[in-house]
Amino acid sequence: MESIGELAQRTGASRRMLRHWETIGLLTPAHIDPSTNRRSYAPAQASTVRAIVALRANGFGLDTIRDLLDQGLTEARLIDLLRERESELVDRIDQDSVALGRVRERLESLEKGRHIIMNTLTMTTLPALQLVGFTDVVTDETEIPGAVERLLDLLGVSEHELRSDIVLIYDGTTDESIITVSAALIDGTALAGLDTVVEAVVRVSGAPSAVVARFDERPLSTGDAWIALDAELEAKGLRTTGPYRQTLHKGGAMTLAAPTTELQ
Repeated sequence: MESIGELAQRTGASRRMLRHWETIGLLTPAHIDPSTNRRSYAPAQASTVRAIVALRANGFGLDTIRDLLDQGLTEARLIDLLRERESELVDRIDQDSVALGRVRERLESLEKGRHIIMNTLTMTTLPALQLVGFTDVVTDETEIPGAVERLLDLLGVSEHELRSDIVLIYDGTTDESIITVSAALIDGTALAGLDTVVEAVVRVSGAPSAVVARFDERPLSTGDAWIALDAELEAKGLRTTGPYRQTLHKGGAMTLAAPTTELQ
């Protein structure tokens, strides 16, 4: 038999942890002296302690470990469990690597967008628009990309292969519960060859105070571009307000434009 100190020294588990495991029923001393309350452990219990330490170090919870010990944890079973855990960790590393790549891409997108906006931002006015195109309605900003894709399909164009500049309008100013998404070709005559007849006149009011920023190539995330634009305006005591305009140019460039108002 050996004392709790000897067991701790031999296994690398602290006395505090050994007492905690006893409290939760994970490791019971082979003998407790009723007069001194001194604990003694059988030599074979060292292997159990090492197994618990190994499992804890590799992410297994105490409840899981208790279940495993109740079933009888052999060396072969421990090896199998560690191999399963290894596989889980490899999968997690792969997933985290993908997530890290996305985070880095977004950071790069924000930084690049901020730099471009700082150099191309123009305070101006916006003319009223009246174009022939298509309109969809969504209830949340996360639904806008899907609406844009549907509208471009109706226009018979691909975002990456444009035959004419396209104006996208995002308007949440008339009803707080919805966002009206519109798409129209600058060259409205291009609609004449479409089979569909479900079209609408897209009207947008002009703005006496507005901001315009042009990107020579489309950013990875349009949402991040708007965030960078608002961050730059904030330093001027301004913010954007709707309707928001996004022009996709044939050559791959993109222009963002929106009315502005003073920060409250």
